[in-house]
Amino acid sequence: MAKKLNPAVLEKENKVLELRRGGLPFDLIATRVGYASASGAFAAYERACKRIVHEEVEQTRKLEAERLDIAQAAIWNNVIQGEIPSVMAYVRIAERRARLLGLDMPTKAQLEVNIYEREFLDAETERIRALINSSEALILDGEVVENGTEGTAG
Repeated sequence: MAKKLNPAVLEKENKVLELRRGGLPFDLIATRVGYASASGAFAAYERACKRIVHEEVEQTRKLEAERLDIAQAAIWNNVIQGEIPSVMAYVRIAERRARLLGLDMPTKAQLEVNIYEREFLDAETERIRALINSSEALILDGEVVENGTEGTAG
């Protein structure tokens, strides 16, 4: 059974989309639209995005790519001249473009899992207990054994 959507909720979520497209951060969107926190506005944004048809998502992606192009064009002469702040800004723009358009290669991860048998763990626990107990046995009647040599206390 399809869940009936509340028109007031849909209106708020559409306002979130509109403000986000305008570049506003989620904390400001939350304040303007009436959510208690940025996470509430973000959740509304995600719900709305799930309802948007694919073409509209592509249109938004294209708009964001165009904005990145404009930002890059604004600093490009400084980048070519090697001005470090502009180069750093360009790198951030390029990274964002790569994420937006899916240009980055997938990250490979290697996972190592160690599985220990219960008997091994029990034996290791007993070995550690024996070490602790033997250390305690070395301290007797004020005499301390350190590094294999015997000394007297006091």
